[in-house]
Amino acid sequence: MASTPTARIQRSAEPSQYQHFIPRFILNNFSYNRSPRNGRNQRIDNMLHTIDFSGPTAKVVDASVARTLGKVDMYRDFARAENQHYLEDQLSKLESRAGMVVATIRKTFEAGEKDVWITRPERDTLRKFLFIMKYRSSNMHKRFYHETSEEYSADDREGLLEYMREKGFKKPIDVWFDNIKAMLELKMDLEGEWMKEIRKRAYPADAEWFVHHTQSMYMALCTPSEKGDEFLLTENGYGIHEGPVSGQRDPSTGKFTATSYTEYHVFAPISPRLMIVLRSFLLPDPTEDNLQEIREFRQTMYRNCASLHNNPNEANSILADLPISKARNSYTKFMDGRLVLLDGEDGTHRANHQFCFRFFPIAEEHVNKINAIMLEESYGISTIVFGSPTRARKIVESYLSAVPRAESGFKTVSSKPDDRRLIFLRKLEHVVQQMGSNVIAVYHTIDNTATNEERDEQVARMMELSNPPEERTEHMQLYMRLGGSYATVVKDLEQARNMLNMRIKFDVWSTGLNERLRNDIRENIQRIFSQLPVRRVWYYLKQVRNMALRDRSVEGSVIFDGPEDIIAGVSQVIRSEGIARLMFATVLNQISLANHPDFDLYPEIISQDLLRSIYRSEQIAFSSAGSICNCGINEVEQKARLLRDKLRTPSYVKTFSTLFLPKDAMIRHPFWSDEEHIEMHTRFHTRVIFPGLIAKLEKEEEGKLDEVLFGIAYPCPSLSYVFGSERKTIEANQWINSMVR
Repeated sequence: MASTPTARIQRSAEPSQYQHFIPRFILNNFSYNRSPRNGRNQRIDNMLHTIDFSGPTAKVVDASVARTLGKVDMYRDFARAENQHYLEDQLSKLESRAGMVVATIRKTFEAGEKDVWITRPERDTLRKFLFIMKYRSSNMHKRFYHETSEEYSADDREGLLEYMREKGFKKPIDVWFDNIKAMLELKMDLEGEWMKEIRKRAYPADAEWFVHHTQSMYMALCTPSEKGDEFLLTENGYGIHEGPVSGQRDPSTGKFTATSYTEYHVFAPISPRLMIVLRSFLLPDPTEDNLQEIREFRQTMYRNCASLHNNPNEANSILADLPISKARNSYTKFMDGRLVLLDGEDGTHRANHQFCFRFFPIAEEHVNKINAIMLEESYGISTIVFGSPTRARKIVESYLSAVPRAESGFKTVSSKPDDRRLIFLRKLEHVVQQMGSNVIAVYHTIDNTATNEERDEQVARMMELSNPPEERTEHMQLYMRLGGSYATVVKDLEQARNMLNMRIKFDVWSTGLNERLRNDIRENIQRIFSQLPVRRVWYYLKQVRNMALRDRSVEGSVIFDGPEDIIAGVSQVIRSEGIARLMFATVLNQISLANHPDFDLYPEIISQDLLRSIYRSEQIAFSSAGSICNCGINEVEQKARLLRDKLRTPSYVKTFSTLFLPKDAMIRHPFWSDEEHIEMHTRFHTRVIFPGLIAKLEKEEEGKLDEVLFGIAYPCPSLSYVFGSERKTIEANQWINSMVR
């Protein structure tokens, strides 16, 4: 049979497009009309006042709206044979809907009103638009725009590459396009099912970001109280947040690598005199903080987020006192200091609900802070848009002349002449001089006396990498057994910290959701992490235990040492894909056992507290690791599966009980299912024949692994507790082995 010819995909003949990442309806709010030079019928272009940073010096440039803050074919999907601009078409539809809402807000403001009412669907459209603006930005384009997956270098590299393999994506930008498409097509229903849908449909980390952005911040409208003040629109303005960023700065290069950040405020300029501000629920709100339970919950969450940073006591918001509050609505009223539902309302969300947003006037101090935040993050961009040259000069002068304060961290540069922030400050100096100012930039220079060699030597000394092989500590020997090397240790420590921060952020973001859904999220994170290099998981779990138990000891050992070290030491007998999973189960159960020292597999029900203890015993015994039949060790799994089959045979169980079990030993647990009961006996019977089961292990290694497997990961009664004598233990071993040869 002749083969069917395959059609060659031709390069699309679709023309290129200049595609805005800041929509024209926003740019038009900052624009002015340039009169035609000749003739009445000549087209009048909307123009913008801009500062161009793309050259060696900055300059003030008048630019057309049509060709500003965009890129050619930015959202074009070249992987498609046709309709390559589908994403731009979908974005334009959202822009059209959001543009009508913004126009309503702007016109109401310009009419001199003190507030504006919009419907719930309009608000939801605006909230989706604001996140899409953040996610479609030039910064996100830089994050994803790579020809190969190997070039992707963001801090979620491992998670994204795993997602690409799982979904069959070839390039990181394919994930970006698919995520934007998923968010654009998402129907934000009144019941909130869209949150589950986007988690299924998009890359998990960015899906959670979308949910967090729309659910964990409230929206407010701000305007300068002084007529001479205005807001800047920077190229990356819709992607900027206010809040602490923790990480490490390379002293020799000045490069800063973030490891944790908190978004207290997010900004969306919609005109020179009007700004949408999203404010985190972590910060005080005058309409709610009079209620003790809400205030205490918010303060607890605030402290939890602050604890993620290098200096928790300094992880504050410089705009905490911004005088804004949540919108009022059409379905509640204030009564006795709290919001209550109006008659006829039952708490369900309705499409006819409306929200009243005040136009909050904010003082010059707050306007300057917001503009300073915008300028602080402009060192890597090429364009800033402003409404008035006079006001722009005032903004830049204020920023350059302000003395850097420790709480903001603004205008901190290295002493290297090619420092990007320093170059940006010099460019700002130059451009403001063009505007007639003589201001000089005031900034803080960090000391960079350490050389690369000195820092590498310091790290090597800390990790004891400089020791010869025979003098390496047990810690480093285990790390290298797991595949680590001199070249990977610093990166692994850094990534382990990032993993911990991600895990905590997911917990914070999911607060208030159904607990079953939160557990699903945790399990998905664990599943993804388990596929990372096991040496990195090893470090991560040590940090998890340290965070959970702090300065406590576990069975007399320091927290940094743990049962995961035993697993690392015998990793040669565990299948490679099972090492991280076994480490996870072991450390999580170890933490649970340390938090519940009264744990008993078979507690007696003599009080309400012990009733809770019984429930807890089931959680610890069966939730973390699953079945011993899937522990990742071939020899153990084979015997365990044979024993599980035997234990389903009543005659085997009866004979074993008659021969070896004392009265009331391992009685049927009233709260366990049949399968859980069989699992517990499978573990115990496997433990009986465990000695000598794995030929590659020395006796000492075997004893330690026994404690890890059957004392922590897959807990079951000890042999001495059940049998009471070594003789009976040996007899039981011989009998079981005779039954499952």
